[in-house]
Amino acid sequence: MIKTASLLLWGCIAWLSMGLACAAYPDKPITLVVPYAPGGMGSTFGNLMSEALSPALGQRVIVEYRPGANGGLGAALVAKAPHDGYTLLMAVNSTMAINPALYPKLQYDPLKDFAPVAMVYTSSNVLMVNAKSPFKTVKDLVDYARANPGKLNYGSSGNGATPHLSGEMFAKTGDIKINHVPYKGIGPAIVDLMGGQIDLVFSDTSALPQVAAGNLRALAVTGPSRLGIAPSLPTMQELGFQGFAIRSWYSIAAPAGTPKAVIDRLNAEIAKIVHSPRMQQRMKDVGVDPAEDTSVPYLEATTRIDLAMWKKFIAASDIKID
Repeated sequence: MIKTASLLLWGCIAWLSMGLACAAYPDKPITLVVPYAPGGMGSTFGNLMSEALSPALGQRVIVEYRPGANGGLGAALVAKAPHDGYTLLMAVNSTMAINPALYPKLQYDPLKDFAPVAMVYTSSNVLMVNAKSPFKTVKDLVDYARANPGKLNYGSSGNGATPHLSGEMFAKTGDIKINHVPYKGIGPAIVDLMGGQIDLVFSDTSALPQVAAGNLRALAVTGPSRLGIAPSLPTMQELGFQGFAIRSWYSIAAPAGTPKAVIDRLNAEIAKIVHSPRMQQRMKDVGVDPAEDTSVPYLEATTRIDLAMWKKFIAASDIKID
């Protein structure tokens, strides 16, 4: 009996060494770490993935919020987690491509410490002002900023996030001086924008309902193309801001060393979810565009391209985070 148990144990170890699991994956709940505070697109992503992946995998996908350091704390937590497929990361361009250029003592390497799983969707930030603001167009903002350097304040979801860098790119490409006011999440920034404490915000699409409600005015989007949910909004490039193209992307990554069989299973299920008509419509309804390519190579290549792009922009703009 002892000999039989030993053979089973060593057989299991051998299978694990080949990247396979002894028990069918998954056989217990999975934690999806969202490295931001609840609210905004992080909550949207977590809810969509939890609701869709749980029945697809036959196990609960539990969303755990771990905010801090522009997503860096949550990313570092997942990087150090067991590489068994039971701890996953909502990996976005801020954590995977921007942070390495901003934080010299980052506690993870986006290429070495993670295994890409799948791209889920992309989006843009939206330039918004208070609905009662005198600024009706982006040109109005630029004209005022040039006549009154340093008088306009823009809010963001925090230092290093794409809303912050959208403001930096706006200032650089528009040749204007505006002041950055970082918040702990996009929600508080939107509240202050509606209250008149700040003048503009580059927000993710979670604030679009406030535009529909008449509380905010949307002027433009930051991506290379118009948003499906708001096709009337021009891109910054269309308005003459050459080189202004900031697209946000949202994906799932696992700790490096996660067995290939587990990555393949997760990727296959996510691909089915993303390409399903129901999920595609749900994504469009919340203001994001479903990923056209959910493959592991595409996510890895996107990360490398954005890493190089942001390193160049942040160095040229002399952006520093304490």
